[in-house]
Amino acid sequence: MPKPANLQFDDQVFDFAFHPNEDVIAAGLITGDIHCYRYGLEENVKLWSERPGKKSIRGLEYNSDGSVLYSISKDKSITAIDAAVGTTKLKLAAAHENPLNSLLILNNNILATGDEQGIIKLWDNRSQKCVMTYEEHDDFIADMTYNSDKKTLVAVGGDGFLSTWDIRKPNVVAMSDCMDDELLSVQLVKNGKKAIVGSQDGVLSLWTWGDWGDYTDRILGHPNSIDTICKLDEDTICTGSSDGLIRLVSILPNKFEGVIGDHGEEFPIERIRLADNKKYIGSCAHDNSIHFWDVAHLFEEGGDDDEEEEEVTEDNAEVTLSTNVSEDAVTKPTEADSSEEEEEDSDSDNDDSDNEKSRQQKRKRGKQIEGRDAKASRQEAASAFFGDL
Repeated sequence: MPKPANLQFDDQVFDFAFHPNEDVIAAGLITGDIHCYRYGLEENVKLWSERPGKKSIRGLEYNSDGSVLYSISKDKSITAIDAAVGTTKLKLAAAHENPLNSLLILNNNILATGDEQGIIKLWDNRSQKCVMTYEEHDDFIADMTYNSDKKTLVAVGGDGFLSTWDIRKPNVVAMSDCMDDELLSVQLVKNGKKAIVGSQDGVLSLWTWGDWGDYTDRILGHPNSIDTICKLDEDTICTGSSDGLIRLVSILPNKFEGVIGDHGEEFPIERIRLADNKKYIGSCAHDNSIHFWDVAHLFEEGGDDDEEEEEVTEDNAEVTLSTNVSEDAVTKPTEADSSEEEEEDSDSDNDDSDNEKSRQQKRKRGKQIEGRDAKASRQEAASAFFGDL
């Protein structure tokens, strides 16, 4: 099936976001630049460029109507950009004490940010300040998702814990047992009844809502870390791995459906997102590009399976993915791991040296937390942030 041409950049793409109402995509680069394009089958047209951050753009999200594009940066800043013209409206230069790593918009008024030291903050544009600070994690916040019905934020991090937070309250609702593995990605499926989590060791773990002590099921088959998860519907996800493959996985019954796309084993995938029109998913990797993949046929087929099937593999039933796909596609070996792990551990203020430390590198290496002192209190800054939005 035809699809838009890939977007190619001079530098690595860390994150991108699809506009909620138009065929528009914004890409955040390692250089701190954001480029916005209108994509299509005929051509991709560049709309604007902006450089809101001094260092790499770690996260991008549009608000619900697409009028504002939020970005977070390694330089600790949060920026609100006019999505139509690409001009910076508001910027909080020191939102956290540490570099930011994760961004999620919860609703029209609140967004969440997570940093490299495990701190999560909630920002409210009505009170024009940070309204909550959560400090239970001891390592980087890798990913977050939100259950709007239960007003609950779910976060996973490099310390191996999954946490849940009622955003109306200051204390953690539940904290999992330590998984002895970096938890890198999370999505809610089965109408919020289940959470699916990707790990550094390549395991997909399935968690039952309200039972957060440990997973109830796990899915094996990824030979490398699962750095990003994109939900297609309540029963189907796509996973992006450091082996460069995008896999299609059905949940309960757990089944590996095939490979949607391939960036190549030397190019770990940073992010997968589903376009609002549900015609394409986009993916970015270490090959300095955003690829479009046609998935319209997946939605046209309908596929309403019996809801009773979701009980089939619960209660710690361990599944190895090996169905309907060649062995090479499931356990494709990579030779990139060793070269990635040899990257230097220095943290220069020079933007060019930001290359060393993509979130992928942090996940691959982890961070040593021995001898860490008790956490210092974090001030809730940003008294005027988002006031004009």
